[in-house]
Amino acid sequence: MQRLKVLLVDDSGLSRKVQAKVLREVGVDEIVEAKNGLDALRQLQELDYQVGLVVTDWNMPGMDGLALIDELRKSAKGRHLPVIVISSEGEDDRIAQAFARGASSYVTKPFKKEILARKIQAVRLIADLGAKETPKAGDPPLMEGDLERLGFAELVGFLNFSKKTGELLVDLETGQAGVSLRDGEVQDAWIGRFASEEAFHAIARLQRGRFRFHEGRPPRAQRIKQSTVSLLMESMRLLDESTQGT
Repeated sequence: MQRLKVLLVDDSGLSRKVQAKVLREVGVDEIVEAKNGLDALRQLQELDYQVGLVVTDWNMPGMDGLALIDELRKSAKGRHLPVIVISSEGEDDRIAQAFARGASSYVTKPFKKEILARKIQAVRLIADLGAKETPKAGDPPLMEGDLERLGFAELVGFLNFSKKTGELLVDLETGQAGVSLRDGEVQDAWIGRFASEEAFHAIARLQRGRFRFHEGRPPRAQRIKQSTVSLLMESMRLLDESTQGT
């Protein structure tokens, strides 16, 4: 991983100290600290947004983590800046709010450093992919990469927030898996003999496979009834549980 500067936002000095220690353990080179969202925006302006990642708490006085994300996503320089929300609040509706506002990923305290390291790598790679220009007709897929290096759930989260329509395909040794989206909402998923929700969670557990997203492909008929945010939360929870057990 190339050198990484992180903006760490938390109103508790003790929490910042603990989280900074974990960030250094997972390979972060430089940490800039802020005590709330307003302080974070001020420091981003001073740094001309030259940070690779924002890690923010949810509950803070002055400006909380969600309001900070709102301001970042309004800005041209902050739109693709990866943001991980770290919070002791793990309820589904709160996680759903974070994703709906544009969070790149969500980590519930307490967490293992291996989980944070995986999510940092995933959201940075997805931010790089999202910053690329949309190809013209006949060009390669809008996004492509390897699931071994980034998270499927974070990838679908980006497509959901960006309201993309198209087809996300994953090449496997035994064939192909895929997810169809309309305006960011998952319509269908398939892998082997599985389809719909069961297939989505199976794809989310894949450790390797080349993926590519073809923007503009007509979406398939809707077979998935769960909301995309609900699918993402369940998939991320299952993956984090499997990581906790290693």
